[in-house]
Amino acid sequence: MRYIWIAILIGLTGWANSSPAMNCGLGSDYYDRAKSESDPQSVVDWLNRSVQACPSFNAWYMLGLIYRQQGQLDPAITAFSRARLQAVSAKTEALALARQGELLALAGQLPRAVRTLELAKRFHPEPAPDWLEASLKNTRIQSYHAIIPAADIAYIFQTGTQTSMDGRFAVRPAVNLPVHFDFDQANLNPAGSRQVLELGRALARIQKSQWSFLLVGHTDKRGSRTYNQTLSEKRADTVKMELERKFPSLTGRLKTRGQGESELLYNGDTEIDHQLNRRVKVMIEE
Repeated sequence: MRYIWIAILIGLTGWANSSPAMNCGLGSDYYDRAKSESDPQSVVDWLNRSVQACPSFNAWYMLGLIYRQQGQLDPAITAFSRARLQAVSAKTEALALARQGELLALAGQLPRAVRTLELAKRFHPEPAPDWLEASLKNTRIQSYHAIIPAADIAYIFQTGTQTSMDGRFAVRPAVNLPVHFDFDQANLNPAGSRQVLELGRALARIQKSQWSFLLVGHTDKRGSRTYNQTLSEKRADTVKMELERKFPSLTGRLKTRGQGESELLYNGDTEIDHQLNRRVKVMIEE
């Protein structure tokens, strides 16, 4: 177990209690007892006693790591969610979010995993750790090859704006969709049509008719800037027209913009980087 505690303690703060009404002295004692144990189940038992006496970031975070090591995804996700609520800095909040995002990806909840990891990267003081960057990219790669269902798209918008605990960042709901087009064209291919259909179902089910949505087209960096700008605008317009054709209730609620290659997710030259950069970002239009 020793290597676990070394990994856990790097970058974390000391004991921090959350309410003077709780027995945080006892919680701290249980936390220290957990660190002295070598049997994993004993560690879990003492950490659970610790959070029951006085919830703390460290105890919940450690529980999450141990549950993950044991393959218990749901308890681990819950533990990291609780750790976020007890975070004592923007960095610890971001770490809890990042670990939660990793587990959501393992559980196959890719859209929520991407959103959670994106929040973690945004909230973490720069530079974000390499493992967070790698986890986010790997999850985006998995999402690229899947059709994101309407329920997951709607969930992201319905959760609303997420604000970091220090108040420095307020991230509005948005989703980068891997909308596929014919090569070098603005025509949707079959996978692209299926993804736009799921997007339309999601936007139509959101019970806030006053919301308007902005569809932003993005390309990779190959080709001239002028050409890519025009292509991104045409692709965003294609998605808008298809949505309005299939979902008339969205007419008047959709706007478009093209960003060309000006907002790349990745600046590399691999085909994976190019694929991830080609996308349609959907956000709420103020």
